[in-house]
Amino acid sequence: MKGSISILTSIFSKSLIRIFLLIIIFPSLFWSIASAQKQLVFFKHGEVAYRFMEFDDFKCVLKNHQRKEGFIVELREFSMITSNDTIAFQSIAKLVGIRRGGINATSGIGGLFFIGGLGFIAIDQLNGALGYGPTGFDQSDRTALIFAGVGAAILLAKPRSQRVDRGMMIRTIDYTSPYYLNVKQ
Repeated sequence: MKGSISILTSIFSKSLIRIFLLIIIFPSLFWSIASAQKQLVFFKHGEVAYRFMEFDDFKCVLKNHQRKEGFIVELREFSMITSNDTIAFQSIAKLVGIRRGGINATSGIGGLFFIGGLGFIAIDQLNGALGYGPTGFDQSDRTALIFAGVGAAILLAKPRSQRVDRGMMIRTIDYTSPYYLNVKQ
């Protein structure tokens, strides 16, 4: 009798351990894998240009010129479900309301006007202070100030949308991708 009880307790304890592993450990591992959030990534020239996660606000213009916006509820391989509609990735023409990088005053015609105008004013005022020219703010300084203002306006005027053209790829990625950004909330 004692031998049969010890066999039952050893079997019971092994099965209890197995049940514990199946009920507690396996679901927690499954939940950690299943709760990994998918991300919508726009690649431009092989680099991540824009990234959207589930529950982010998404605004776009479709190729048929309709505007769509809403919160991303679910990301699928070729489409997304938003709070208002389902959007196929191939129908996206523009991303609306995205923020671009900072102002680069050393590039383009706007930077040339801005830096050139301010540089002319600075050199003219320095020459006046050293006695090599007339002091004060004359007509040439006003013209240079107008150039600097036009350059600043060109630098600050940026479009609030980004076209999705041939060089841009749209992918839905998960935690196994090397481009996945791990964000803990």
